[in-house]
Amino acid sequence: MTTSSPTVEHEKRRDAHAKDVEALEGRATRLGLARLVLFLAFVILGGSAWSRHDSLLGAGAGAALVAFVVLVVWHARVLGRRDEAEARRAVHERHLLRLAGRSSELPPAGHAAPEHAYAVDIDLVGPTSLQQRIDVTHTARGEAILSDWLGAPASPEVIRERQAAVAELAPMADLRESLEALAGPADVRLDAAPFLEFTKRKRLVSTPLVLLIHLMPLTVLGLFVAAKMGVLPDRAWASLLGIQTIVAFAFKKQCTDAFQLVAARRGYAEAFQRLLVTVERARFEAPALKRLQERVRVEGRLPSQYMARLDRWAGLAEFYTQFPVHFVVDLMTLWDLHVLHRLERWNADVGKGLEDAFEALGELEALCSFAAVLADDPNASLPELHEDAVRFEAEELAHPLLPAERRVANDVTLPGRSSAALVITGSNMAGKSTLLRAVGANLALALADGPVIAKRFVFSPVRIRASMRVDDSLQRGASYFHAELTKLRTVVADAEAEPPIFFLLDEMLRGTNARARHLGARAILEHLLARGAVGLAATHDVALASLEEETDGRVRNVHFTDVLLDGEMVFDYRLRDGVVRTSNALRLLQLAGIDLREVDDRVTDG
Repeated sequence: MTTSSPTVEHEKRRDAHAKDVEALEGRATRLGLARLVLFLAFVILGGSAWSRHDSLLGAGAGAALVAFVVLVVWHARVLGRRDEAEARRAVHERHLLRLAGRSSELPPAGHAAPEHAYAVDIDLVGPTSLQQRIDVTHTARGEAILSDWLGAPASPEVIRERQAAVAELAPMADLRESLEALAGPADVRLDAAPFLEFTKRKRLVSTPLVLLIHLMPLTVLGLFVAAKMGVLPDRAWASLLGIQTIVAFAFKKQCTDAFQLVAARRGYAEAFQRLLVTVERARFEAPALKRLQERVRVEGRLPSQYMARLDRWAGLAEFYTQFPVHFVVDLMTLWDLHVLHRLERWNADVGKGLEDAFEALGELEALCSFAAVLADDPNASLPELHEDAVRFEAEELAHPLLPAERRVANDVTLPGRSSAALVITGSNMAGKSTLLRAVGANLALALADGPVIAKRFVFSPVRIRASMRVDDSLQRGASYFHAELTKLRTVVADAEAEPPIFFLLDEMLRGTNARARHLGARAILEHLLARGAVGLAATHDVALASLEEETDGRVRNVHFTDVLLDGEMVFDYRLRDGVVRTSNALRLLQLAGIDLREVDDRVTDG
């Protein structure tokens, strides 16, 4: 953002907008009081002018009324500026929560099918997830696109293009702030579905009907005037008005259904207009960003043109809620059909391209989510894509969900073969699972085109597969072992069907005995390596360490450990070469208040 720290910069921007809110609130209060004074002046002067027949007082009342109307408009604009300033302040408040590691206080974000190959295992979506940490999208489509990108690797060409776009967006703090603030509250997703549903509706107002709705009200008016002049009888205009009433009622339901789609979401239309106009006015250099900017044009029309038309006619469509005034006006003028005709003309002009415009906006929001990480996170960098052979090298890699001050970075490098693995042994709670998730989350970011939390990160196009979180289900009749076996079977099958995969395996086969667990885990790793897979496997089974020698270096042993200081276990979360030589399980039980001495003596005596 600037040379100052991201936290300091967000605090400065937040405080500046907070001052704007305070100043505008004060101005709005003063204008509100002035409005009240002018309204009272209008009432008093108008009443006096009426009772005294005083033209001077009448002129004063008229002046007060004009000034009142001016202040109403001015007051509304000040309130709008205040709301925007508050929205901008809230943007930086949310970023500060992310930087402080409090993203769980933000609205949950993202969605993934329960059977997704790794989303649940590495906390990609949902509450307390990677997407919740980075998501700055405000449209429903933007949120879905970000989920899709995180959950499915992009092609190398797309990754490179998106990376260039992210690098350009990272310093564009004002643009990113506007795209968040102008969308409205963070807990409300702008959904374009009602507008898109309207664009797919069959046209109702045909050309003959257009002529009818224009000519009939004018004819009724002409006949009414003629009747009052004594030229025609009253039944002439009354009969035609009756026919007009039948026409109005015949199309009432169709008009109301259409209006409910666009008028009920008029606030969304205004927000989409602000966002699309912001994109329209931005200046981009990256090819991917220029294409997105071009896609928000529809049939050559700029968003400032076609969204303004939609907002105008959606506003007129809102009149259908003003019963009984609307009822009378519609019968007299066929108001609903006139408005629907205008909306259908708008639809004919831009409707077919509207979906792609909203899609482009969602893609830009997703790119801004990655750009915000690159701009704000002091440990973020853009990864290096390597296509010649499968590689994974990370220097000072850390988990993106942890705040910077709590991170412990580690170097993680797979042996230099196309099929290789790290076997991670270590004490309980020492960091094995966190490392697996850190690798998985950063690799998912890299494959989506995003920045990673590492000093340097080299990766290849792979497909992530994981077995870390296993859900046994009484309803499905699935035991823990059966559920885990199902996940492992999927990992193995995918390694055979579509290599290369990058596996993340945490304590394989926990639901069985030690011998079966060792043999099964060993067979799975050998099977995966034989099929060109790469990855990490965390285990308490130190016997798996023999794979390092047996596979001629394709497997490397690393470990985490702990030290005992003043009777307390201390973890440094540093990854070390080799196999762990200690176990802390019994010490953890003792620290939990479980006395093992009697059991130990009994077992020893036995």
